Amino acid sequence: MAIHTQTRSKKLVSHLHKLGISISYNRVIELENSLANSMCLQFEEGVVCPARLRKGLHTAGALDNLDHNPSSTTAQGSLHEKAATLAMVKHGMDIQKKITNCFNPGQIPVMAFDQLLFALAKYVQWSWPQLLGEDHFVVMFGGLHIEMALWSTIGDFLDCSGWTSTLCEAGVATSGTADSFLKATHLTRTRRSHQITALVLSKLRQHAWEKAVTTHGDLEKWRSEMIAKSPTVQFWDLVLEFEILVLIFIRAHRSNDFNLFVESLEALVPWFFALDHINYSRWIPIHIRDMKSLPDAIREDFKKFWVVPKTRNKFSSMPIDQAHEQNNQLVKGLGGAVGLTENPVAFRRWSRQDFWLNLRANLNCIRQW
Repeated sequence: MAIHTQTRSKKLVSHLHKLGISISYNRVIELENSLANSMCLQFEEGVVCPARLRKGLHTAGALDNLDHNPSSTTAQGSLHEKAATLAMVKHGMDIQKKITNCFNPGQIPVMAFDQLLFALAKYVQWSWPQLLGEDHFVVMFGGLHIEMALWSTIGDFLDCSGWTSTLCEAGVATSGTADSFLKATHLTRTRRSHQITALVLSKLRQHAWEKAVTTHGDLEKWRSEMIAKSPTVQFWDLVLEFEILVLIFIRAHRSNDFNLFVESLEALVPWFFALDHINYSRWIPIHIRDMKSLPDAIREDFKKFWVVPKTRNKFSSMPIDQAHEQNNQLVKGLGGAVGLTENPVAFRRWSRQDFWLNLRANLNCIRQW
């Protein structure tokens, strides 16, 4: 069954059966159908969740688009466009409310979104204040998506500055990879490149000040004078300040420091305005207001559980939407839904049993949380 779950290959299972190391393909289908029927009986109450999840713990969710047909060259064959609607977001919030009431009765539901879905979620809250209003439902802007937008914003600031050429000459990245850092195409590589840049700029500033220490004893005074004299120094000083703020923002998530998260986000908002990132400059201030005015019933618990600990080690927490994206690998990866959506029978079978078989391997993180 494990082999069929991962490969969905009738030919492979049949070949292994002939060799005497597997049950027959018909028996596999029979067992999977039996498992699917038992799963359906568990979900008669309308709450679709793994039965092994513990109750009485703080519960949070995330809503994101699922491209059910990524091979499509147009949006017509993709679920991505259909998910970004007011009705779909409201439906997702209603489901999250049911799940929260089932696993932790009395808790105000919490849900994380990307930028587009966050905007729709706020419209839902303002349209149905009695059911899903800000006093009855906490809507979060996903920290992962904010970080990606921040690196893209600083990429706009660094465009045509010679930064990518410097990375190539220093051997940090190839030309094509360095150009991708401007748009934050690969998050981990982009973050590493800015960490290196911030370290180099900080060391260069320290060395320059040490050379001038005989005439300028105070670092901040010397820095202000150099900024006033040289536009180049001012530019790279702004780059360093921006990069450090983003790294502090990431540190707030890793160390589960909610107050630092809000303070760093407040300091970063002007950059979205300055570099004309309209959507984030419009919605991030609303998110900050929400985080500062959490309902009294959930404020203390939310400040403890607003991130997901990946392990029991310190500095290993991550935003809710990042944990959600990692779980999406079960859906889109090997043995997942990609490639099945054009076959309704196979897709229904996968959604009823194969998904839950795969999900068991990823429940440790949720249970520890």
